[in-house]
Order: sequence, then structure tokens, then C-alpha cells
Amino acid sequence: MSSRPLIRRLVPLAALAVLAGCGDPGGGDYPRLLPLSQLNAPPAVPAHAAEAATDPAAVESSLRARQAAARRHAPDSPATGDAALAARAAALRARAGALAATDPAAATAPTPATESDPETAARAKALRQRARDMLNPGAAGDLPPCPPGTADPQAAGCAPD
Repeated sequence: MSSRPLIRRLVPLAALAVLAGCGDPGGGDYPRLLPLSQLNAPPAVPAHAAEAATDPAAVESSLRARQAAARRHAPDSPATGDAALAARAAALRARAGALAATDPAAATAPTPATESDPETAARAKALRQRARDMLNPGAAGDLPPCPPGTADPQAAGCAPD
């Protein structure tokens, strides 16, 4: 026996039950609004927060004790205190100055092992040349050569081979 006729009879009933749950029980067009006095009333204090409502000083001392315990159990951080942060900031500024003084075009790095492939080596060479040309715009008369596999040389800003 097939359960298909049974399902066909139950689908409209299920749809009716779902649609009945969507309606407002009061039958109004809009949801019930709360009075402004109820919205602006101070919140009720739950039973477990009675200590905080009666003695704020005890709560604050408990909070300070918890913070001190957390600091004791926390691992030491490399930069703690104003002096350490100032020293770290000075070191970072010195490093930034040293990096800004270097010429990235003059730096020659050894060829990585991934450039043993001729196509990859040609792309890397073209990209290095483009970087040099971008750093010295007056030195480059023509566009740099396109890396192999470039579909749109005009969009890439390079000269087709």
C-alpha cells in the first residue's frame, strides 16, 4: 500500500496548523505595545545579585581580589609597564627608519628553489623589473615585459612580447 494518499491528506492540515500559528491571538493588525512607564521602569534586581544591590563596597573589593589573582596567574608578557612599552615603541621606530633607508631595488636576494622552472623564473624576472620601474618611474622609458601567460597586457600595464 502506498503512503502517498495519506501524505496528500496531511499536507493541507499541516499547512493550516502552520498558518494558524502565525496569527495574532487578539486579532489586531499591530503587535501589542508596552506602556512607556513599563519600558522606563528601572530593572528588577534578581535574587542572586542582592549582595551587589546592598553592599557595593564588598563587591568592588571582591572584584579587585579576583583581578589580583588573575594577574598573579597570568603569564608574564614581554612588555609590561609604561617604560617597557616606550622602549618597544622606540625600537620599532628605529627599525622602521632603517627599513625606509634601504633601497629595495638594490637588494639582490638569491633565487629561490621554486624558480627553477623557466616559466616561473621568467615571471619573477618580469615582476622584479616592474617593481624597479615602479620605484624609479623616470628611468623606465617603455613598459616592462609581460610575464608569460598574461591575457590582457594593457590591463596589466606591460609590453607584450
